[in-house]
Amino acid sequence: MSDTSKIYKQIQTAITIHRRDFRIAVFGPIIYIMSTISITIGIVIIRNYLSYIESNGLYPMPDLFSFPYRWVIILTGVYLAFSAVVAIARERESGAMELLFYGPVDNVSYVIGKYSAQLTVYCLLIILYLVCFFIISNIAGVQIPASFFMMMLLSLFTGAYLISVGVFVSTISKSVRSATLVFLTLIASTLLIQASQAWLSNVAPESDYYNPVLLLQQLLGWVQVVLTWLSPFSYLNYGVNEMLRGNMIAFLRVLGLSFVFCMTFIVSSIIGLKIRGVRQ
Repeated sequence: MSDTSKIYKQIQTAITIHRRDFRIAVFGPIIYIMSTISITIGIVIIRNYLSYIESNGLYPMPDLFSFPYRWVIILTGVYLAFSAVVAIARERESGAMELLFYGPVDNVSYVIGKYSAQLTVYCLLIILYLVCFFIISNIAGVQIPASFFMMMLLSLFTGAYLISVGVFVSTISKSVRSATLVFLTLIASTLLIQASQAWLSNVAPESDYYNPVLLLQQLLGWVQVVLTWLSPFSYLNYGVNEMLRGNMIAFLRVLGLSFVFCMTFIVSSIIGLKIRGVRQ
């Protein structure tokens, strides 16, 4: 078989896997429950912002929708990445993956098909959230700034990066339980470290000598430096903040790094699946 025909066969197989997983996601109820919960959280945050603005007589700030949208998109990205983790690990554990690999499926078409299905759902949800935020802005009488669309572009790249991490974890994991544990631990620890670092930065140490608060601030600060270069959540927050400051060079750098890490994890997933194998 020539390289051209092999690539064509891989593309066809990946499209078939993509269609199957996309159909399962779209016709399942969980995706709608998750999106409803996410947009509800965003509405609650916006409502609290508007209540504060109304009570204090302040004009709505240009980044009114920035923080709520970030929460909405983080919840969505985590859910879809977790869906990829469970789907791939479950197929290996049940033996379905091994059965697929007896046919035309190989590690390249399998990973690309699984990943592209979740990414397609993610893109459609971004469009849905855009419509919802437009409706909310019209009801609230607040215009959506141009920066919101730049933030949507950034969320597409960081979400793609996050989903690729989920695919990678599942391809190298032994079972659904281990894949779930690794992924949730990774996500929870990342978010917890970022939240703890932000909280401790507002706590003033009483002394520079043998102070536990100062020590924790330094330790979490070092960890935060690492996460700044690795975490898709850090990329999202940093990219949005720099974009709102007008630093488009930093914004474009975040887009580029998100894309590079996304491709790195996809290639690593393909290699990891080949090394790990399809059997439990």
